[in-house]
Amino acid sequence: MYRLFQPSVASVTHAPVLVIFIDEEQSGWCQQFSEEGYAVVQVARPRDTDAEQDRNATAREATRVVRELGSNWGIITYGITQEDAVFISNFLDAARRAPNLKACIHFAISCDSPAAFIPRTSAGQLSVLPTIVHLSSSQEATHAVFQLLADSDSSQLRSASEYPPITVYTYPSVPFDPPFPFKTKVPALVQAGESSSVDPYIRSATNLSYSRTLALLRRELGPHFDLEKLWERHTYYVRTFTLEKSENSVNSNALQEFVERDAPKSMSTMVKVPYVNHVATLTGGVGYDDLARFYKYHFTGTNVTPPDTELIVVSRTVGADRIIDEMIFKATHTTEIDYFLPGIKPTGKPFQIALVGVIAFRGDKLTFEYAPQYWLLDPFGLPVAGVETAQKVLDPFAIPSNTLMKRWKESEGLDID
Repeated sequence: MYRLFQPSVASVTHAPVLVIFIDEEQSGWCQQFSEEGYAVVQVARPRDTDAEQDRNATAREATRVVRELGSNWGIITYGITQEDAVFISNFLDAARRAPNLKACIHFAISCDSPAAFIPRTSAGQLSVLPTIVHLSSSQEATHAVFQLLADSDSSQLRSASEYPPITVYTYPSVPFDPPFPFKTKVPALVQAGESSSVDPYIRSATNLSYSRTLALLRRELGPHFDLEKLWERHTYYVRTFTLEKSENSVNSNALQEFVERDAPKSMSTMVKVPYVNHVATLTGGVGYDDLARFYKYHFTGTNVTPPDTELIVVSRTVGADRIIDEMIFKATHTTEIDYFLPGIKPTGKPFQIALVGVIAFRGDKLTFEYAPQYWLLDPFGLPVAGVETAQKVLDPFAIPSNTLMKRWKESEGLDID
């Protein structure tokens, strides 16, 4: 039978729908998309090969549910094999006649006739339905088929505002059987304190393919979130905008940090298991308790941030699920700054640090933030980590935070509310 995952984003009142063909043991990916604001209908591959009739009935039932929900909807498949070919092809033919189908995404198709999974019009021509195909780079033959379809379509004239219907992405050094996203844990299921060892190519491919998938879904189905507004709501509790006045101009990109200083309110804008990582010093936290403790005692407090601190936003890039800010951090070193200069007593000197903030969201909640600083320093004798900084970017849960921050122990066990 099918399984329905209700959307878990309270701000979404009429959720788009995703029909996801995925094995039952990988249903965590359905939960992941429900936390992005989608109603998810899971159709699992039957374990018994004689259950084809049951699966067809399940697919018909899933289509009925989609019609009843009456929203824009899309299809995602994982690991289609030759055994699935007739079933999926028939479903796509039926789906083409259903209203409001807006997008289709395939992960790691593995069959003899992959072109059968590109929707077509009643005349047999390629549909204009936007489709993304994610493949392992080892799937050369499959890639060639889809690339040929994409190239043949690209010769057709279209307006500058139109996107190409077929986009093919390949990822090096990852498996297609099982599909590479299955080799890592679903982000929505990660618990605080867990440590995992995931091949960096798999982690990279999973992250990139997820963001690319979400970009298509947001564009064609919604829901649409104002990420800049969500980010400003989060930062409002630890900072406020000010105007940096000069004799002849006003710089509206200047930020005065840490005015409201309300750690619990900041945490309320985040997912259940968020993380923050200031890369060079490994400061921040993983999970609600550690991060709330970090915010309250080592980040927003008056004793750890100079009163003249400013953040100047140099540039900002907004994607489907994240914001990239290029910034300058300016201050006078009048307090010990746990998160940037842990253990260094105040020198009274002014300083500036160039950094990049990567802020990611799941639905309308912030899920992680990390800030690499452009420091090219020998870590010997300095409160700066070495190769661990790169390791923690790849896997933030693998290396503990705040090991260089001597005063981290002082806040252990203190109230975080």
